[in-house]
Amino acid sequence: MIEYIFLIAVTFVEMLISYIVFSHLADLKRPLWTCFLAGAFIFESAVAVNVFLSNNIWVNGIYFAIINIAFALLFFYISPVKAIFYSVLLDIFSTALEFATIFLFSMIFKVDIREYNSSISILIIEGTISKAAFFIVCLLLIRFIHKESVKSKFPKSFYIYPASTMIALLAFWKICIDDTLSPVSQILFSVISLLLFIATVVLFITYQHHIEKESTLIAMQGELSRLKTEKSYYDILEHQDEQLLAYAHDTKNHLSAIKNLNDNPLIDAYLDEMAENLKIYRNVCRSGNITLDVIINKYITECKIKGITFTHDVRVSNLKCIDDFDLVTILGNLLDNAIEAAEKSAQKSISIETDCRNNYSIIIVSNSCDFAPKSRGDKLLTTKTDSSVHGIGVKNVAKAVKKYDGDLSWEYDISNSTFKVTIMMKY
Repeated sequence: MIEYIFLIAVTFVEMLISYIVFSHLADLKRPLWTCFLAGAFIFESAVAVNVFLSNNIWVNGIYFAIINIAFALLFFYISPVKAIFYSVLLDIFSTALEFATIFLFSMIFKVDIREYNSSISILIIEGTISKAAFFIVCLLLIRFIHKESVKSKFPKSFYIYPASTMIALLAFWKICIDDTLSPVSQILFSVISLLLFIATVVLFITYQHHIEKESTLIAMQGELSRLKTEKSYYDILEHQDEQLLAYAHDTKNHLSAIKNLNDNPLIDAYLDEMAENLKIYRNVCRSGNITLDVIINKYITECKIKGITFTHDVRVSNLKCIDDFDLVTILGNLLDNAIEAAEKSAQKSISIETDCRNNYSIIIVSNSCDFAPKSRGDKLLTTKTDSSVHGIGVKNVAKAVKKYDGDLSWEYDISNSTFKVTIMMKY
């Protein structure tokens, strides 16, 4: 009975170790609790296979690789080739370390290689030692794969825990082979060693999630600070725009008066040119929503500097129903992304238009884009190196849209090399 409980516990720990490895290779596609519950069920099936097939080494090895592949593909955004490669690699490490542990201790303590099967306490200790070694190898593998990843940078002090656990396990193993101890005491020591190892694995998982949440929080705080700064900038532009508009209006009247007092055709032509230039300024975006106008006028200027054709049509809906801060969040992030993509494209064009349909305000942002964006289903992915601290802008857009019972969708037209985002919000 104790042997079966041990097999169940060890298999669960194997699932936790596989989770740690695959979570550094790819993002989760399902909730964490679902991953652990369903993953435990998948891995625990290995116990049944082990029992019914009398612990066949080859079957156990092949089945361990299969359940790792299934676990990776079901719960992580990972390619089949990558899932198979790392599952086989984990299988090799696990099996090799099991054999190495058995042979090593049989040589060191000069006992029969089958000794571990004669005592449940030794079986538990040696099994735990092999899994502890497997865990340490997996941690080294993670550091090798992602040298610069924030998630893989566990504090150096953390490695004291698996090292100390391994030393404790070796001490417990030595104690357990001592015939002077009662069988109950031997089993007690072996169970304590297993619990100590499980606690070490859980510690690493907990810290990993803490780091991920902290990184996301820092990125979101940075994005919020950026948006607040951008809103303040738009407020300054809005004030300047009002002053310039008033100045342009008065200047046009002054030029008209001067022209009426003048008889020189050359001066008249010069005054007409000045009036025409003022008309061009007055023809920038004037939707009736000052914040919307300032945002679009800012991007008109930026696109002109970068050689991008920018067109806008916001006459049908001026998005007055949207809070200014939310408007900055939505349009600022969408147009920043559009400029980044359009600047790298051959066509170099961006357009924004608004509409009203069935009590919904519609925003459509289109831009030239030579390559289809990275995505998982309908979810856009950042193309930046460290996804743990990027992609916050798109999430903030979705969050702002949700406040208005809205919806965000996107499509990529491969024939025209055009990317389009459509947002619908209740007003």
